[in-house]
Amino acid sequence: MTVKNLHPGLELQKILDKGNITQRDFAAKIDVTLSLLNSILKGNRNITVNIAVSLEAAGYETAIVWMERQINYLISQTKEDEGFQKKTDDISTWKEIEQLVPISYFKKEGILKNDISLDINTIYDIYNVKSIENISQVITKYDFRYFRKSAAFAENKNNVIAWSKLAEYSAKQIKVKAFDKDREQLLIDELKKCFYKNKDTVANAEKILKKYGIIFFTLDRPEKTPVDGKSFMLNDSPAIVLSLKYKRLDNFAFTLLHELGHVFLHFTKAKYQNISFFVNTSNTEKEENEANLYARDHLIDPEIWDNFIFSNFEYDDKVIMEFAEANKVHPGIVRGRICFHFPEYYTKRSKINLINILS
Repeated sequence: MTVKNLHPGLELQKILDKGNITQRDFAAKIDVTLSLLNSILKGNRNITVNIAVSLEAAGYETAIVWMERQINYLISQTKEDEGFQKKTDDISTWKEIEQLVPISYFKKEGILKNDISLDINTIYDIYNVKSIENISQVITKYDFRYFRKSAAFAENKNNVIAWSKLAEYSAKQIKVKAFDKDREQLLIDELKKCFYKNKDTVANAEKILKKYGIIFFTLDRPEKTPVDGKSFMLNDSPAIVLSLKYKRLDNFAFTLLHELGHVFLHFTKAKYQNISFFVNTSNTEKEENEANLYARDHLIDPEIWDNFIFSNFEYDDKVIMEFAEANKVHPGIVRGRICFHFPEYYTKRSKINLINILS
């Protein structure tokens, strides 16, 4: 059972009662007004340093004893205050959250408001939990089945999870039309025209995907988070989130089509409804290979590409530009495909690199 600290004024009242001393006489003895002494004895006013020193001078214990009583009383009262107790609980909870969650990343994204109570609830919403213990469980049990660490990057799994959870949280704020898998080719055709023009490409791609019932947006990554993107189902709507790790059109187009591969090849099947696919260069799962082939073959028709490859031995800018113009494929995408097949072309100078910048 907790012993409640008494106001030191009540302790002083006991001393006066024991010595049969009137409040008027005692007020005169320690040189304070009668009204002030009366308020102290009732516990309505605090004993200050000056009063504590006066009590010591009058022979009633030391000033330190009186100040300790006053401080202990104030601490006890503060701890009993429900509002302050919640505040201290929040501070303690926030300290634990900082050990699990990249707070600086969420602040950079404008998610947190520098109000601990509100920010704790926001973190809980992002991770879809009710307590700090649940966050630990989410991190411990997170499914990395379709994520593979890239040998070129140092990975922080907590940061990967934070990016993934923020992607899911942000997707919930976006409304789109009903998704119809039978409109696949119409969607692909519109996106290819968008890539070919490469003007406000990310914004226009977002509009196109939204029109076809697919949630899409870009989201910056925290450090040590080697992901290009992620796709998942949100209720009945597919969602695609890209990190834009590279600001190149060919990378953006391929990554977006890769994620659409997951949408049309996998999310239309029941077994994948609760799966998230991460785009990562070293991911060799069967599904990732299928999505890679989907992106490759939908960006450039396989038959047209094979004819181009087998009829040329050199791929300078002129050859690439002619092929791109004839087939309405952006030359940056064509050159990116050539460099994939023939890595030595990465080292060759090309003016196409200047127009392969994502608009």
